[in-house]
Amino acid sequence: MSWIAQFAPLALVIGVMMLASPFLRRDRLWARWLVVFFLIALIARYLPWRITETVLPADLTTFQGWWIVFLFAIEIVFLCDMLRQSLVHCKIVDRSAEADQAYARLSARPVESWPSVDVFIPSYNEPLDVLERSIVGALAIDYPNKTVWVLDDGKRDWLRDFCEEKGAKYLTRKDGSHAKAGNVNNGLAHSSGDLVCIFDADFVAYRHFLKRVVGFFEDPTIGIVQTPQHFFNKDPMQRNLWIADRWPDEQRLFFDHIAPSVDAWDSMFCCGSCMVMRRKALDAIGGVPTASITEDILTSLEMLRKGYRTRYLNEKLSIGLAAESLLAFHTQRERWCQGGIQTLFLKAGPLGPGLSLWQRILLFPIYWVFHIPARLLVIMIPILYFWFGLQPLENARSWEIFYWQLPVLIAGWGTALWHNGRQAYPIVNEGPAVLVSLRLFPIVVSSLIRPFGRPFKVTPKGSQSGVGNSMNEAIILGVLFVLTIGGFFYNINTDVRIIDNANFLAVGGLWAAVNSLTLLVAILICFESPVQRQQERFPISLKARIRAKGDDQPLEMNITDMSLGGARVMCPAEGVDRNRFQKGALIQLDADELPLLDASLARAFVNDQEQLVLTLDFTPEPVGEVRDALIRVLYTSGIDNASKPAGSFALWGALLRRIFGRGPVKS
Repeated sequence: MSWIAQFAPLALVIGVMMLASPFLRRDRLWARWLVVFFLIALIARYLPWRITETVLPADLTTFQGWWIVFLFAIEIVFLCDMLRQSLVHCKIVDRSAEADQAYARLSARPVESWPSVDVFIPSYNEPLDVLERSIVGALAIDYPNKTVWVLDDGKRDWLRDFCEEKGAKYLTRKDGSHAKAGNVNNGLAHSSGDLVCIFDADFVAYRHFLKRVVGFFEDPTIGIVQTPQHFFNKDPMQRNLWIADRWPDEQRLFFDHIAPSVDAWDSMFCCGSCMVMRRKALDAIGGVPTASITEDILTSLEMLRKGYRTRYLNEKLSIGLAAESLLAFHTQRERWCQGGIQTLFLKAGPLGPGLSLWQRILLFPIYWVFHIPARLLVIMIPILYFWFGLQPLENARSWEIFYWQLPVLIAGWGTALWHNGRQAYPIVNEGPAVLVSLRLFPIVVSSLIRPFGRPFKVTPKGSQSGVGNSMNEAIILGVLFVLTIGGFFYNINTDVRIIDNANFLAVGGLWAAVNSLTLLVAILICFESPVQRQQERFPISLKARIRAKGDDQPLEMNITDMSLGGARVMCPAEGVDRNRFQKGALIQLDADELPLLDASLARAFVNDQEQLVLTLDFTPEPVGEVRDALIRVLYTSGIDNASKPAGSFALWGALLRRIFGRGPVKS
């Protein structure tokens, strides 16, 4: 077969995707089904060759033969999950219009008849710099019939005093049994609201949160309304790769693209925070289940069994604190992993009675059980091939892989990009996933053997987040990187070659190249980049008047960004006496929506747009009502400071700067 014919199917697949994708709109049902049929056709073309030519000829009297069969079984699961994900995306629902209609009906009623809401903020060991935002934000929610409860499992007197000062109810209990689930159940026993809203201690509600959500509960069959989790800081993956301003946080893929589809299949689940639950539904299932450390999944499953429905409103209605270090990131994922696997051993889990087949499929923890170990296996296959001669396919030649298998792989990547927009880059996404898999693999194994053997761990937050030590992971990943690259080059030399089937070497080399890039990205994440600012900075546009000490007339300026510790203001430089603004000068800032703020001038300069820019530090640090007012403006008014997805060239440009140590692009 000529080389043109060998690459024809691959070229055809790439060509079809490039030509068709601009005209296929993701919001069109027919387009999503067309993608599914496209994948099915490619898999149907591929599997007969795969089975008859590379699996059945394997000698099952040898380890090599069983290795080939094992890898084929793993590949079948991969292909099934690829189709499952595409099928999930065939349905998408946007409930914003429903929220509009529900709020209109709610607004038409007297406020005295609106459902009462208990807002729970469960806490254990979070410091005040985390909790104050959540408490002040919850109290600022614009809803007439709410009660804010701080559920403190840490029994801290200073937190009780803080709640009394701010006007929130404080509740603790004698013991910490069943962790967060037990804490919430204790809150349920002491409250009586029609609805229960839960925010983790590091999340802040926007002022209109309840008005957008409560109206859904007019339908008595609705048990849970979940909203997405957004973050005001950069997670360690974004920060350590120096792509924080070009790559969204890793949870955007789920909340922006997967959750609306899962909801469309009536299988959305509670995510533990930023949601509202019906008290009657909780009473019907006996309160929040305590059998697993992921009580949110079990709560959803039990409500589905009782006939209640879940809903997902994909609107940014709150903002929270992403894991601030690799230590916090890994602690959080370890808990999710263990809890997800625990559900498989419970009658209330996805394998228990009372659920539809599709609900079982969507709520099965396949990511933890299968994808974590399988991802490491994909990294190991070229290494085992180069150093031990274990080829993954029997008698496969490189041209056959390009002709039969690679079109399916490329189509899978392409459909993921199409479904998820600029949030599913194969190698960039795989790097963090490999690091997570390496860290979580022992958790997967131990949880499958002894699912309830590890204690609940709270994610460290704020000033307690610490710095993760990932040097062990960096060393392991570095060894895998060297073995991958070294194995390929070692086998190029025919005098010392280990492999028997050199016809597979080209594909092995391509596989090794992809794995090497993935490992390199994972290694870079292991080295923590320092947090640049003590307080998160928010882009904002507020009219302000500033007055330097001794000035008679204030200067009209515009605040362009602000934090709890300072602000940046600017105005046209023409006609302004810059001598008035010397470093260290005392400044009084009078901004709309805020009380008077005292500040000192940290920096003054004229930018390229001939704007005078002043950087101010608030002195002394705002406290009391002034600080609360800042929190309300910055954290509860819906300011968008999220990273925007960048194009491939911009993203890889940032990664190359990281690889060669040239420093991140300044924002």
